[in-house]
Amino acid sequence: MTASETAVRDDLRGEDAELTRLIRERGPMNLERACEVMDEFDLQGLVLGEPVNVYHVLGYWPQLGNTRMGQPPTTFAVLSRDTRQKPGLVASRFIYYYTYVDGGFAGDVQVFLYQEADDNSDDGALLLPDQLGPEFPDYKQAPLSPVELRRRQALDAATAARGTSADAGAALVRAMKEMGLWTGRIAYDHVVTEAVCERHGHPGIVVPGDNILRWIRLVKSPLEIRLMRRAAAANAGAVHAVGRAVRAGASHAELQHLFEVEAARLGNRALFLNVDRVSSELSDGVISDGQAFFIDGVSQSHHYHGDYARTVFVGEPRRTARRAAEAVAHAWQSIRERLRPGMRYSDIVALGQEAVRKGGFNVAVGIGPHSVGLMHTDEPGRDAGGFYGKLDLTLRENMILSVDCPVMSTGVGGSAHIEDLMLITAEGAEPIHEIGDPVITV
Repeated sequence: MTASETAVRDDLRGEDAELTRLIRERGPMNLERACEVMDEFDLQGLVLGEPVNVYHVLGYWPQLGNTRMGQPPTTFAVLSRDTRQKPGLVASRFIYYYTYVDGGFAGDVQVFLYQEADDNSDDGALLLPDQLGPEFPDYKQAPLSPVELRRRQALDAATAARGTSADAGAALVRAMKEMGLWTGRIAYDHVVTEAVCERHGHPGIVVPGDNILRWIRLVKSPLEIRLMRRAAAANAGAVHAVGRAVRAGASHAELQHLFEVEAARLGNRALFLNVDRVSSELSDGVISDGQAFFIDGVSQSHHYHGDYARTVFVGEPRRTARRAAEAVAHAWQSIRERLRPGMRYSDIVALGQEAVRKGGFNVAVGIGPHSVGLMHTDEPGRDAGGFYGKLDLTLRENMILSVDCPVMSTGVGGSAHIEDLMLITAEGAEPIHEIGDPVITV
């Protein structure tokens, strides 16, 4: 590792410490934006169980949930449109004690605990102390460790404040009632919430919330922008490390594995690396001398995504391949200089295609704008029979935008692509990572 690479890694580690402190204080969500969207959809609140959405509100990623453990959600975040209401956390005593408390959260949250992860109690009565069971007994054979003491104190305090419901359904209903959401119109992100509301005779209205939440995530909070800068810097560094290491004879699998290592070295978790248009982990492709191809890497830090692509020349490529790489770089440069609030996705596509045409490039370049954040494509869509169709979104200040610019033509002697992440500002746009050169030559 060079001195420069070591300095980058150390800077990222220092940033991680500060980001951890900020996440402990409050979730990353842009609450002002959330209120605007809730008003637009006439919502009194959000009841969220998907881990990505619980994290967005509370800064806590539930250990149990269908994205990791293959189970329906058992931990929920409840957010009221009434800003006087603190966010709510609905969790089992076990999860609160065993995972949540260890995060060291300092934010003010309303905690609603329950005993069992089901919905069998009808009256919602709180359990008496002798009904809580012998969980985490203290055998008093040795002093409690710092972890044990912290957990015990937090669980005792939460129990004293609100007691414990018999099951998850009762706790969720109680949270909605105490936070003023029981009779209102709420959005949910998992059918378990809808089922609980139906079973308990919820008198209000419940609506699916996935697309609504995407509208919220479209505009980032200051903390989210900082998290995105952190993720993007490490992701770009990992892609460049792979590009510099490429040699003739390297397999696609070796490059994908190297990306995983380099992303981890910089504190990111690798998701995928597309090599020469191939993203399959089963690819048996091999790099050859004189080849032109792109590498497109996605990894995440603190659950936020980086997305970065560059063309790689291994030796001297064909003239047509070099020209293709020039085409994508020219298209992206033309777009990047003119990004601003109020521009639509269709404007971006037209601008890129016009740049390719006026530049005299005889290749097809795909121009694909998309928002990036807690998801690789983090934006709302139109209802297309249950699928999400692409919306012609308007750029807003504090969006994070990617514009894919791959060559779509075949038979040009290789592949080419360029992609960066841009923060839309009040007057234009700025990259959230080092741009560097459009081509990596080895």
